[in-house]
Amino acid sequence: MKIKTIPKYTVYLLLVLAASIPLFFDIKMPNKPVDSSAATFKSLMTLEKGDTVLLGTDWTGSTRGESKAELIAILRILMRKEVKFAMWSSADAQSPRCAQDVITEVNAMMKKEGSREYKQWEDWVQAGFYPNSDVAINNVGQDVKKMFSPKRGTDSTGKLRSVMESPVLEKIQKIEDFKLVIDVTASKTSDFHVQFISSHKVPMIFAVTGVMVPETDVYYNSGQIAGFLGGLKGVYDVEVMMDKGLNVPDKDGKIEVASTKVTDQIAGFPGKDNTGSGSKYYPTLHFALALMIVLVVIGNVEMAMARKGAKNS
Repeated sequence: MKIKTIPKYTVYLLLVLAASIPLFFDIKMPNKPVDSSAATFKSLMTLEKGDTVLLGTDWTGSTRGESKAELIAILRILMRKEVKFAMWSSADAQSPRCAQDVITEVNAMMKKEGSREYKQWEDWVQAGFYPNSDVAINNVGQDVKKMFSPKRGTDSTGKLRSVMESPVLEKIQKIEDFKLVIDVTASKTSDFHVQFISSHKVPMIFAVTGVMVPETDVYYNSGQIAGFLGGLKGVYDVEVMMDKGLNVPDKDGKIEVASTKVTDQIAGFPGKDNTGSGSKYYPTLHFALALMIVLVVIGNVEMAMARKGAKNS
C-alpha cells in the first residue's frame, strides 16, 4: 500500500477548517484549573469593595489573543467586586491605549449585564506610561507616590489634578498600601516585578503568554508570586471558575471545578455571562492540535513505508 503525499494546500485547508468550524459551536470541555490559575482566582476573589490594586498592562496587539483575554477576565472580576485600580505601563508606548480600549469593552459588558460601569477618576485612573521598565518598576517599588504624582487626570468637575488626589489613590502612600499588584504582560516586566516589588511584601499575580509559563511557574513555585494565568489555558481556567466557582458543590453535592492546592470554597458569578475568548478558543486549540498529531502520524507512516520500499528495491 502506498500513501501519497498530501498536497500542502490541502493541509492549509484542513487547518483553516479545524481552526474555524469549532468557533460556530458552543463546545463544553471538561477542565481542571491548574494550581496557579486557582491561586490567582482566590487572590482576585478575596478582594473587597473599595480595595485598590495596581494594574500593570504591558502588552500590545501582537499578543491580544492571550493578553487581552486575560485582562478582560481580570477586569470583569475587579469591576463586579467594585475594586478600584490604577493602571500603568512600562513595556510599550502602545500599551495604555490597548488597555483603555479593553476597559471600554468591559464597561459595555457590565452595562449589558446590568452592573455599574466604571468611571475614570472615581473608579480607576491611568497612571501613565514610563519607558525603561526596570528603572520604572524599581521607582514604583521605592516611592509610588513620587512616581505617579506628576501624572494628571480629569476629575468629576473637569479640573486637571494629580492622579494621587483621586479617590483611587488618595490613600496610597507606598507600594504596600495596594491590596494586590497585577501585571498583564508579554515581556520581561514580570521579571522586574519579582526583582523590585516582591521584597515589599505585597502580593503579586501575573497574566502571561503561553510561552512564558515555564519561567513564571518558577516564581510561583518558589512563593515569590501569589499566582498567575498562563496563556489560553489560564483564560479558560478563570472563565470556568467565574462560572462554576471553585470547590463549590452543586445541589447534588458534586464538585465540578476543584483544586487540590486551593481548598477554599470560592463562589463565582453564577447567572452572569462569564464566557469569553477562553471558552471560544480553547476547544479550537484542541482541534488544531489534534489535526497536527494526525498529520505527524501520517507523515511518520509514509516515511516508514518509503524506507521499507527503498530496502526492498
